[in-house]
Amino acid sequence: MKIKLIFITLLLLVPISIIAQDITSSPSEQNDPLIGNWKIDLRPTAESEGYFQSFDVKIVNGNTFTGTFYGSEIKNALINRNWAKIYFAFSTSDQSNEYYHSGYLENGKLFGITYCPNREFTAPWTGVKE
Repeated sequence: MKIKLIFITLLLLVPISIIAQDITSSPSEQNDPLIGNWKIDLRPTAESEGYFQSFDVKIVNGNTFTGTFYGSEIKNALINRNWAKIYFAFSTSDQSNEYYHSGYLENGKLFGITYCPNREFTAPWTGVKE
């Protein structure tokens, strides 16, 4: 009798625990290689010492993502998985300018470039996951 009671309790609890899980994103999106905190090296020249800022990818949902880059909210983010590498692009802004960023993930490392037309500025960057 005691075993039947335990078995019935388990049968009732398992569906409840499954329903309680987050069903808004698939397991592949939760384990997406872009998700996480990235340490981005924005040094102005190859010979300069490292200048590090954070790229935080919080949620990947299909071909888009949310997060922050250099302390600014990511906007208009897109991911392209149709190639051997994962490519991405997004924009950010500060009080005076819009910044456009694009890059790719290869062997666990990010390679990207930032462009700001108003500042006549472009710069490559790299990143590793923290």
